[in-house]
Amino acid sequence: MNKHFRSIVILWAACFAFLLAVTGCSREPQERQAFISFLQKEVIPRNSALPLPIRTVRKKFGVYAPQYDIIVNYNKATIEKIVKPLDKLQLEYADAMKPESNVKERRDATLKYRQALLPIAEIHDKELAIAESQIAALSQPEDLQSAYLRAVEKHVRIPAKVLKTMIPSTIEMLDKNLELLDFITASKGKVEIRDGMIQVKDQSTLAKLNAMQGDISKMAHAIQIQHNELTRQSFGK
Repeated sequence: MNKHFRSIVILWAACFAFLLAVTGCSREPQERQAFISFLQKEVIPRNSALPLPIRTVRKKFGVYAPQYDIIVNYNKATIEKIVKPLDKLQLEYADAMKPESNVKERRDATLKYRQALLPIAEIHDKELAIAESQIAALSQPEDLQSAYLRAVEKHVRIPAKVLKTMIPSTIEMLDKNLELLDFITASKGKVEIRDGMIQVKDQSTLAKLNAMQGDISKMAHAIQIQHNELTRQSFGK
């Protein structure tokens, strides 16, 4: 290769590299706008499961695609590690509390449910911490940050708030159930469970029992509303 031809090749390569750099810079506003538009139209308004863009759509986000993954990964972890196990526990507990179950069986099921909730809460805290750490490390243009944080609030922080309320509330309700079962055991002769119904033989015991059951019923209703909302957010149901 002569010197003149080599110089042309080097110059062409340098020009090509420059053009790539310029082109790369020029795509950033388009990628950012595509991502902002996706967040505003497809993610922020959604009140159910997160959309997963097809490869061609995701490619338009360019360098910003991994930023959406932070939200999606938290959502996936919540579904697989939190929501599904909670659903399973709830079904198992409901089955264990069938009418023919005696006090001991109900107490054992209640303790099992309560003990299983603590590790799930710890897993959620860990997944939330990972997401929040990744979000805090992002450096975003102001227009993108505004839309992105709205998406984070809707699909990370609001579900997290529901879980952080729901799990402790469920534990509190289960503790109330244990108190109720202990009260029934301590009131042997006055209270018994027969054919799934609690039967009471004196008015003072009945009044106390009704108050305890009333508290549990209110707590269970509030927890069920939270659970339904979490399920809707996660699965779109």
